[in-house]
Amino acid sequence: MRAVRIAALFLALPLLAGSARGQEPPAVDPSDIINTLLGGLLGFKDLTGPELQAEVAEAGGIPFRADVPLRYLSRAELVRYLKGVLDDEYPESRARAEQKTLVAFGLLTPGTDLRALRTRLLEENVAGFYDERPGKKQLYAVSEDRRLTPANQLILSHELRHALQDQYSSVHDTVPSSVGDFDDRRLAYLSLLEGDATLVMERFLVRRLPGMEDAALSGMSMPIPAVPGAPRVLADQLVLPYVVGRDFARAVWERGGWDAVKAAWSRPPESSEQVLHPDKFFAREMPQRVEITFQPPNATLVNEGVLGELLTRTLLGDGSDGAAAGWGGDWFRVWDVGGKSLLVWRSVWDSPMDLAELKQALLSRLAAERTQAAERTPFRVFTSAPWRFAVAEVAGAVVLVSSDDDRMFELALAALSRP
Repeated sequence: MRAVRIAALFLALPLLAGSARGQEPPAVDPSDIINTLLGGLLGFKDLTGPELQAEVAEAGGIPFRADVPLRYLSRAELVRYLKGVLDDEYPESRARAEQKTLVAFGLLTPGTDLRALRTRLLEENVAGFYDERPGKKQLYAVSEDRRLTPANQLILSHELRHALQDQYSSVHDTVPSSVGDFDDRRLAYLSLLEGDATLVMERFLVRRLPGMEDAALSGMSMPIPAVPGAPRVLADQLVLPYVVGRDFARAVWERGGWDAVKAAWSRPPESSEQVLHPDKFFAREMPQRVEITFQPPNATLVNEGVLGELLTRTLLGDGSDGAAAGWGGDWFRVWDVGGKSLLVWRSVWDSPMDLAELKQALLSRLAAERTQAAERTPFRVFTSAPWRFAVAEVAGAVVLVSSDDDRMFELALAALSRP
């Protein structure tokens, strides 16, 4: 869903909470908290759209090339608008392919309706957004009283930065439409955009906080907001681009100023590895090309792409940053087999030590959630009926195979065991 990303109050709230002397906010509507903090305590005043745009340009160091039109939506109008965006950007066919992929990786519970879940999360959390689709190019604020409240100002400072990014580089078309939302190539680009916009939102806020200097933000880590009701993989896909992207954008800005950030819009990071480790971005350390030549008989390819370092962390679970850090490149393919699924994922690593660490972490994660079955040398097999998973090192790569079709699973292991 490229045109609408979560620009939600729960993303702004941790930033405000961190500047409020560590006090925990009460469990009430986040917009009320933000409006009270910014309006009542810090003297935020209502602004017009052009006034807000001028302040965002100043905070972010790059001028707008054109005015950005602003439109207000009620919550009910937002729900109707999102339906059109979803039909355009996230049709049922794409949602089914990504759902099938996440289930095959063991990242989503079988039977989960991914499209319905993502729709609900958007409806509940979006407070403002910039529609980047060709022919749209419109900024939206969700406001029942149709005014730029302090909360809306903070959220729209973020979204106006997206509009500005789009004026210098076509945001909608930079990553090919064939690349899915859970693909590392899109997550890397998304991390640049969201991280930059989050950095500008912080600077917009700092300009209004008495005694707060921008330098203080350099040592402030952004808490990872919770996303209630979202599986871990979906929460990570929604939120981590803001968090890791903010640190990446700041590293680019500290190295070369706003000109360097602007240049990155047209030459973005190639992988989440470059986002997580900015030195690799500056050195342009490219991912290794990985191929899967295996083709199962009587099967239809429904999805393929790159998992990447960021979602490898999600795959491995908490405490896996070190095991995922040696990522060199990967490729996955998912086939439909008469309504069932087959996944093959090959990943390569920077050193034999990195490969061994990843393999052990993956085996430990599978063993913690599934029953170990008889080995199919060189594969170790785990079951959680009707699914089976297998991991092996083959020809210098770690190979993961999963399927809920026993015959296809055995066929894949036999074929992939040979270098």
